[in-house]
Amino acid sequence: MLNINAKAFVPQSALEHLVNPGNAIYRYHLTLPIHSVCETSQGNSISNNIHTLLAQRCLCSSFQGGLGEEPLQLFLSSFFDAVENVPFLTKRINASSGIILSRTILSLTSAITSINAINEASGFLIHVDMPREYRAEVALRLRAAWDDFFEFVRGDLRITSFGYVGSSCGAESGIRYKGTFRHYFFLSFSPCNYFSEQLIMDYLRSFPFPFLRIVQLNAIVPFMCNSRIPMGLVISVGEIAKEKLLSDGKPDKTFSIFFSPYNVSETSKCLGEFEEMFVSFLKEYSFLLDRTYIVHIDIQIHGKDFQETRPIPVWDLVYFIGNLCEDTATSVLGVCFSDDTIEESIQLNSSNREGNVCYLNETLKKILEDGHSLDICKTYFGHIPAYIKRPMTCIQYESARKNFEKWLAIDYEPIPFTRMVFADAADSFAKTKYYVRNRIIGEKILLMTDNQGDIFAAEMKTGSIFALPHCFGGVSGPIKNTVFEAVLTSSFRGYLECIILVEDILSFEGKDVKEMNFTERWHHVEKLLLDDQDSQPHTNPDRVLIVRTSYAPFDQVEQVLQNPPLEQPTLGLVLVPQLSKIGNKRTFSYIWVPLESITARFFVGKVEDVPDTNFEIKRAWLNVRGKDNKIVPYNDEYADYSVVAHRFLESGSVIDCLLRRSDDGAHWWEIIRDYNENQGKRPHSYDFAENLVHVPGLTYEEMLWLLKAHSFKCGRCQTVSDVGKTNPRYQTYWCQKCWEETGHGECLYCGRPCSMGRIDSYSQRFYCDNCWDIFSSTNTNAEIGYIVPPPPNVSFQTQVLTRCVSILIDSINSKAPTNDVLELCCGGAVTRKWIKNKTNRYVGFDLKSSVVESTMEIISSFRDEISDLSSYDVICADAFSKELWTYHITKIHPRQFHTITVFAGFHHAFETEMKIRHLLYSIANTLVPRGVFLGCFFDIGIFYEKGEITNDLFTVEWDDDFLPRNGHFFFISMQNEPRKKMNVVAIDFLVAVAKEYGLSVIPEVCLTFLDMLENDPHFTMKFLKGEKEYLRAMRTFAFRKDGHPQPCALHKANISDGGGE
Repeated sequence: MLNINAKAFVPQSALEHLVNPGNAIYRYHLTLPIHSVCETSQGNSISNNIHTLLAQRCLCSSFQGGLGEEPLQLFLSSFFDAVENVPFLTKRINASSGIILSRTILSLTSAITSINAINEASGFLIHVDMPREYRAEVALRLRAAWDDFFEFVRGDLRITSFGYVGSSCGAESGIRYKGTFRHYFFLSFSPCNYFSEQLIMDYLRSFPFPFLRIVQLNAIVPFMCNSRIPMGLVISVGEIAKEKLLSDGKPDKTFSIFFSPYNVSETSKCLGEFEEMFVSFLKEYSFLLDRTYIVHIDIQIHGKDFQETRPIPVWDLVYFIGNLCEDTATSVLGVCFSDDTIEESIQLNSSNREGNVCYLNETLKKILEDGHSLDICKTYFGHIPAYIKRPMTCIQYESARKNFEKWLAIDYEPIPFTRMVFADAADSFAKTKYYVRNRIIGEKILLMTDNQGDIFAAEMKTGSIFALPHCFGGVSGPIKNTVFEAVLTSSFRGYLECIILVEDILSFEGKDVKEMNFTERWHHVEKLLLDDQDSQPHTNPDRVLIVRTSYAPFDQVEQVLQNPPLEQPTLGLVLVPQLSKIGNKRTFSYIWVPLESITARFFVGKVEDVPDTNFEIKRAWLNVRGKDNKIVPYNDEYADYSVVAHRFLESGSVIDCLLRRSDDGAHWWEIIRDYNENQGKRPHSYDFAENLVHVPGLTYEEMLWLLKAHSFKCGRCQTVSDVGKTNPRYQTYWCQKCWEETGHGECLYCGRPCSMGRIDSYSQRFYCDNCWDIFSSTNTNAEIGYIVPPPPNVSFQTQVLTRCVSILIDSINSKAPTNDVLELCCGGAVTRKWIKNKTNRYVGFDLKSSVVESTMEIISSFRDEISDLSSYDVICADAFSKELWTYHITKIHPRQFHTITVFAGFHHAFETEMKIRHLLYSIANTLVPRGVFLGCFFDIGIFYEKGEITNDLFTVEWDDDFLPRNGHFFFISMQNEPRKKMNVVAIDFLVAVAKEYGLSVIPEVCLTFLDMLENDPHFTMKFLKGEKEYLRAMRTFAFRKDGHPQPCALHKANISDGGGE
């Protein structure tokens, strides 16, 4: 290589005899950094031009072989064969970042006018469409494009110089990733009129090689052959972000864009105007190129009021500007948001996110000091890989956005299969055919083609619109004016490979087909000859390929599940109905996920060591997104994990957890993967996690039951139920409800199936005729008048309690059935009365184990009086706990009771309104129709007006703020006994709540103990004053459960399939 201070080719006189100087092309290497940097300081700035490049040895001539065609082709071949997408120059000889071919000699001793002419010449920049990722194979494709370009420019003498420059953006350190690479051809031409410029532009647009844009630039050679970024753009979104940005720093120029989130026409018009002004500015402005020229893009948001359409994401504007910068060899240095303009899917700049220049409330000075540049291909918005996206024109964006707005408003997400939706699903499966496919793990998108066959897509989560390359697999021609429902996922074929699977079609050649039945819709997809997911021959050079998914009839679900596609990740099944509507009712698609694969994503709160595990096990407390997306604890739940398995898990991480369950219904979480805070993963919401835990999914066997759902469709009412039988008269299947309406069914009390009976008018439960007779009968074998003898040396209150309860039982025996009794807080005092009453089944509950043991001894001592068919049990349990009704009682007595009593401790249920409501609801639900609820309590109301009382039997006291209402309590001290705390039993509240749950008062047995004893002819004991006051305060109560048998259906229901009455 010659000294740069000498002329490029020596001796010049000799060369002039060989080649016509007017046709000579002189060859130069550029050795500039692949990754340009932002330099805004003017302290030691040097203007960028040909002289500077020569002086700094960044522009060197290539002299081997002289000026002939063969040396020129050898020069081009050696250069383009070495072009790579790498962020550094190789260490080979002649390694360079670009080339310049000039019609004049470029050297420090050349004529100043010739050098200045090239420095100042306008020209065209062609952004060549080439693979942009690190180490992509570009050499052959780039050389082919250059040959087409070279053949065009070499013969046009108006073109004074031309060449190629490669650059990268995004990566500074090159450690985590290597940036994105851009390839440009450029040419400069001698001064000419506007007509000639347009003529050259028209010629350039006819290039056969793929290119993204052609723009005209002033002083194109210094602009492109530059070690610094020639122009840097800083974007502010909203007024607050703009004020913060300009609070410390001043740009060289500002452009404004008016952004209307709900008006795509206005937004597109403003983007088009900005694009035109920006390109004109590059064409006309004379840059000194002694530093990076800073341009501020002010995005002003207007019309933010909520409307029915989905708003345009502001990132779509940033993406458009970023693509414009790539086409013009400029860079976006920063995008500044404020708290009111940043969108949920935007990830902010951090040290671990090279190529991301998104800031929150940052100044211009800080952004320029960071020196980052936006890599539009590596910065994610939402979950669609940016490197598969293609740039769009303003007109294309407006058209695509308007076409997508109709479809973005529709909910395409299938319903998860749970117990809550199983009944509705069974109804649909019985009435229409379903098809099944594997559920692909990926991002839901909509695909649309325009009337030119260009492909556009919309991400369902963010509403962002983007273009795609022509990547339909296997089609023979363009697909026009069609909209597909699809999912984008990663392909297992290679690194960065993506695949888009078409799952449904919404519009075909401009015709809405979403209301067609499924087989007709899918036929449109199949006749396009789109490659099937199982038979795709290869991937697309653009890293993305569109294929169609595979469907099978639902009866082949086992084969589908056992043979998932090998190209992409799957989890579970999707079931799609043949008919979109049945009558006026819409049918739904469903998702089935195996119970062992159900996951939720959490945010890790506190991390702590688990005791006694030698620091090998740690505990991560789980957090989720609550209202307003704030992070909140999830029900104080946690997940234990091995430190070896998750070494980098810490507070602030995001984790995927499997939901595990035990046989008794308990659940826990098992961590399967953790993400650091820079990976952009978001935890699920509180409601999502709650639904997973409390709404059980379906097992595989339960899902398969849907295959035979049609055989359980009732021929009378057309509903689906597996509780029923075939009607022998009409030879059709009838559900239980229809049997019950016509006087048949399974009795809730005795359990006899398909027996004659009637429905209870209040509870709508079915009971057979025999049980209705029992509910209306009384116990005629009872030993009326038997008074339970009190134990010796017992207190006065125990003596009167046993006598009054015996009288109450005798009184109620003639009014209700008492053969099946539940006694709460039994105490054992009146168990003998139920034995003498000839009660067949008795269950008692008490919290004290000593009471339970003594009661069982009493029952054993009276075993001779209890028939062999009778059953007496006493259980140690809290009579007012929720578990009593959901676990203890159902375990030992699975059916309802005739009578429920509580003769002691009733006041414990009155701690809170919720507790008494739960008790009365449970009692009402556990009683048979016309069953009774009996009890007694101490009424404090008669003493409240008199004030606190003290007599020879008892003392009653209360606090200063006491009221005889729910939630209050008082203290009672009986003779020779410690003081006891008692809750207030409000009579009016008790009656009102009981009425809500279908319990009506039996007034004739609601008496005070004093009234009962005074009316007892066999009781002659005289009472002292204190004893009378106590007996007056003790009250009995009795409620009867509403209900009676309603008549059978007298008219015919709607009958089909041969069913009827």
